[in-house]
Amino acid sequence: MTEQKEPDKKVPDITYTNHITVEDYNALRQAVNWIRVTEKRASIALQHSFYLCVAVCGDQPVGMARIVSDGGYTYFITDVIVHPDYQSFHIGTELISRVLDYIEKDVVDGETVMVSLMAAYERESFYERFGFHTRPFGNHGPGMSMWVSRDVTGKVITA
Repeated sequence: MTEQKEPDKKVPDITYTNHITVEDYNALRQAVNWIRVTEKRASIALQHSFYLCVAVCGDQPVGMARIVSDGGYTYFITDVIVHPDYQSFHIGTELISRVLDYIEKDVVDGETVMVSLMAAYERESFYERFGFHTRPFGNHGPGMSMWVSRDVTGKVITA
């Protein structure tokens, strides 16, 4: 899916920062119909991000991407979100470019690191432009994920 601007849409003035509140984080998640993360879990996740890049219009976060890492050779790009009102302005492209630039600067001569992500459904082609491979690929099996929840009665639910 390629990003195209509508002719009558003015390109917003976007700046980039490395901070987002839990409330703004969950507002972005809600804007793209992702689950709300509890304040406790969201705060921990944001604080433990290896790198966080947030697109801001005025004083409102309109996009973000972050990296989690083991501090060794594994980097995982997650929470790549652009508010629907700000899609088609290449904000997602800029976020991924900044995230990958951060990783490339962290890698020193002679090192090899693994960068992974889980693309949203039917968004694989966006990431392929940056050199990511859709799995399965070569000797890489399919990406896999699972959600684990506990409802208010204490019952564990997996999906």
